[in-house]
Amino acid sequence: MSWAKLSPVTATKILRRLLLLPYQLFAIALFFVLLLLCVPATFVAGLGDPRGDRAHRCLTYWARANLALAGLRVHVEGLDRLDPGATYIFMPNHASFLDIFLTLACIPYNFRMITKEEMFTIPLVGWILKKSGQIPMNRKSPRKGLQSLRQASHLIGEGISVVVFPEGTRTTTGEINDFKATLFILPIRSGAAVVPVLIEGTFTALKRGSVLLTPATLRLKFHTPIPPGSFTDRDRVLYAKKVRESLVMT
Repeated sequence: MSWAKLSPVTATKILRRLLLLPYQLFAIALFFVLLLLCVPATFVAGLGDPRGDRAHRCLTYWARANLALAGLRVHVEGLDRLDPGATYIFMPNHASFLDIFLTLACIPYNFRMITKEEMFTIPLVGWILKKSGQIPMNRKSPRKGLQSLRQASHLIGEGISVVVFPEGTRTTTGEINDFKATLFILPIRSGAAVVPVLIEGTFTALKRGSVLLTPATLRLKFHTPIPPGSFTDRDRVLYAKKVRESLVMT
């Protein structure tokens, strides 16, 4: 089909994709360059730091550099609702691989992230995650999943916050999926407040199954913390619905 026979809408889409391609290739190359730089930096930062605090800070710098150099604008709201000295469980919705970068870059707390076990098998990335003390979650084994939650609860007891994506996986539609009630064992038994976190813009910027980035404004909004003791073990489903509704109704 010749260019002249294309509809204006189709022609515009094709032209936009062609114009975006150099930027997208740059963003992919940038990711790998910064990843290679992050490996030795994480190794040095982790010396004499078995808990991984310094290695985690190195990971946050890596995330910020990726977002900034890729030209993704970030808007953060609601930090005034949080106590800088408190320990929280942050629960963001999950729409894109970029959510990991956004939470690492914009949550100003010493925290560890619960992420799927498969991430730890990715060359270099997995080593950095392990070195910085992130928590692998086996989604196929309930027993191993509970072990991950116990590990997270132990960290909370040491004053380290935790980030967990309660949908369990990325959305395929852009809409917020139902939350996994089992994950709410963590706030109930650890006694930590939950902070619902709304992420917007990442689904547009990097859709699931794609490696091509689209320029977009990313938004991270912290909601009012839900205090500990608000729910019991029997109320896990209600707890999950409350946190999800606070994000959906924003």
